[in-house]
Amino acid sequence: MATDISRLVHNVDEQGFTALEKTGLRGQKDQGLVSTLISRDLSGSDDLCVSWGRILPGQHHLCHHHPDASEFYVVISGEPLVHLGDTEYRAKPGDGIYIPRGTTHGITNDGDDDVNLVVGVSKPADWQFVADE
Repeated sequence: MATDISRLVHNVDEQGFTALEKTGLRGQKDQGLVSTLISRDLSGSDDLCVSWGRILPGQHHLCHHHPDASEFYVVISGEPLVHLGDTEYRAKPGDGIYIPRGTTHGITNDGDDDVNLVVGVSKPADWQFVADE
């Protein structure tokens, strides 16, 4: 029996991007774009969600945490300022960044180039986003 890959394979260029839509503690809007590639709804995943994230120059993905899920970033391009707990880290292409459950995190693109990253969450859907700023 042949494997049906129509739910198992998704392409960022074919999927396209949607704008992040969360709101911060002072009413500020989350910034950045996301293209979900693996999830419960798209792929039938029961254990993870993987997306392609894009943060344009001057954009800031709000600092927040997930009390119910861990997360990771793999930086593909750009050199964003990554906020991890009370530390800021200048990331570079090739960096893999693990974000334990409950850790405050966010991204600022203060450079001139787009930041592209692979983002993974340890739940297939419905994780909590708690704004910390």
